[in-house]
Amino acid sequence: MCRPKSREKTHNFFTKMSTEQSIVVEKESSTLDLRLHPLVIINISDHFTRTRVQQTDPKPRVIGCIVGTQTGRVVEIFNSYEISWSKVDGNPVINPEFITTKQEQFKKVFPTYEILGWYSSGESILPSDLAVHKQISEFNEAPLFLLLDTVATARPDTKDLPITICESELRMVGDKATTVFAKVPYKVETGEAERISVDHVAKINPSGTSSGSQISVHLTGIHNSVSMLAIRLRILKKYLESVKNGSLPADHGLLRQIGSLCNQLPALDTPDLKHDFVSEYNDSLVVTYLASMTKGSNSLNEMIDKFNLVNEKAQKKRATAFHL
Repeated sequence: MCRPKSREKTHNFFTKMSTEQSIVVEKESSTLDLRLHPLVIINISDHFTRTRVQQTDPKPRVIGCIVGTQTGRVVEIFNSYEISWSKVDGNPVINPEFITTKQEQFKKVFPTYEILGWYSSGESILPSDLAVHKQISEFNEAPLFLLLDTVATARPDTKDLPITICESELRMVGDKATTVFAKVPYKVETGEAERISVDHVAKINPSGTSSGSQISVHLTGIHNSVSMLAIRLRILKKYLESVKNGSLPADHGLLRQIGSLCNQLPALDTPDLKHDFVSEYNDSLVVTYLASMTKGSNSLNEMIDKFNLVNEKAQKKRATAFHL
């Protein structure tokens, strides 16, 4: 006899809840000061949205790395990036070479950033996440796991940010040591540039335009000013060409004002400017050269001091051995 679908869905729901509760625990106390920047949230949301549009799955799973800085127990998550992975026997397997290459590229621009952990999307934490966590531990001994709940907005009782950050812990479950995810408290921290960007992104319409954003209003004002300046310059140019061709009579008062305006422009192509620029450039090169010589001399002096110290110790040993 077949089981009714409603009863089967209820059974799967409670099985899923019990599985999640067995691998996720509440951390009793944490000395970790975790700070999350909004750029990470935007990156993960964009990654999930693009993947959902490209695939037929309405709830695709995305995986990536989170990067930032760690000073003692203060951890700041500044950025994130997507990683290459594939499914093997139903479990996700990441590409370590891709992460190594991506991290080397990040180091060139952000030398202080390091891999802090990884992120994923989904309604809840899955047992397969432990396998991914173990793979990420090759790049960080104690990686963090950030989960973005992509269906939280559909729940009427959702009030907090649908993000959970966990760290792995080894706990005794019965008589067996089991790795579990322990939830870590965090706070969202933003800089001035991030606040402006988030304000602009939050007010973008589906059509691609933005209304009410401070940066949008500011850039619109600058665009209008530059456009008006270009129109007036074209009018002056057309007037001067007409006077030169003889189609319009010359207004000497207006010509004097145009000449005064042109004289206020900086003269960038003069022999004096070139001479001053080359002179300042050569002075900078000389200062750089002297600094390099000073640094080299200092290194040479340190090496000579070490050499003399080693020879002095060797001579003392030989003298002691000779007297004996």
